Amino acid sequence: MKVLLLQEMSGVHTELRNGLREIGIDADIATLGDGFKNYDTDIFLGNSNPNIIGAFNRVYHQFKTIKKILDFDIIQSISPSPYVSYLDNLIDDILTKNKKKIYIAAGSDPVYLNYVRNLDYFPPHVHFDRWNDHERFKQFEQFKQKLNNSYNRIIPVCWEYKYAMNMAGLKTEDIIPFPINTDKYVPTKRNNRKLRVFHPLNRNNLKYDFKGTLIIQKAFSILEKKFPNVEFIVKGNMNHKEYDHFTNDVDIIVDQCYSYSYGMSAAYGLSKGKVVLSGLEDIVKNDNIHYQECPIINITPSEEIIVDKIERFLEDENYLNDISIRSRSFAEKYHDKNIVAMKYEQIYKTL
Repeated sequence: MKVLLLQEMSGVHTELRNGLREIGIDADIATLGDGFKNYDTDIFLGNSNPNIIGAFNRVYHQFKTIKKILDFDIIQSISPSPYVSYLDNLIDDILTKNKKKIYIAAGSDPVYLNYVRNLDYFPPHVHFDRWNDHERFKQFEQFKQKLNNSYNRIIPVCWEYKYAMNMAGLKTEDIIPFPINTDKYVPTKRNNRKLRVFHPLNRNNLKYDFKGTLIIQKAFSILEKKFPNVEFIVKGNMNHKEYDHFTNDVDIIVDQCYSYSYGMSAAYGLSKGKVVLSGLEDIVKNDNIHYQECPIINITPSEEIIVDKIERFLEDENYLNDISIRSRSFAEKYHDKNIVAMKYEQIYKTL
């Protein structure tokens, strides 16, 4: 069985590839590298530069790799448009039409964008807001048709994506947790340094404030005055290796406040035994068993709520240590890359 993991989203496919290989499945990644995060790839699909030279580079590399792509038995895409627009229909709808294909619901595709707005809060999507109703409907219908016609399975990686797909009338598999190399991403000792509370910035332009950075920054400003011996850090634009190194020396990760469930950076934090604040609403916990046991602290787009949740840890280090231990145990049980890879293997065998 040869599996192609097409494109990348915050390390999901990188971690999964390594897990699949360890359980004996021949898996490769074809990607642009996921922007500044700079993940390695097995099959290079071109650079991500937005200029005309970058566009020609992508067309050249993707056309050149068509033969390689056709060698795989299963093609699993984590992007709604895995190829450049000039080649997308040719490769996805014609050349790979008879391949077994899986779509990983993990990003801001038209189905997600259409239905996440039904929730009480959700991340801003500036490009979607610029579309008129006709364009939104067109994008939604085209992508829904593509999912129905081109993909054998849809696998959501967290609650919002399953919710959106189901609201659109699309059948999905159960949520499969994010894969993490729990042997590599491990807890580190704090020693004598100050406590550090960290928010990972993933948009330099806060007009695209996907994680709620502006609200989290306000919460940090309030807490800094009350806890002068604690470091509050907002930092971004790090590639994956830099991010990994940096988060070894933080204690609390405030990941995002616009989400109902949690993402990949939160899962990395759990594996490192960090206290993680992100989304974990009650409706989410009722939907999947791994959410019910999750030690993530739920936050909403409210600086008062974020201040209150962080404050409790800063005033009670025993509580911080307890959640830290639970984070690591949870990651070992649900996020270990080999355990997650076996869940994917079960689905592959049914295709």
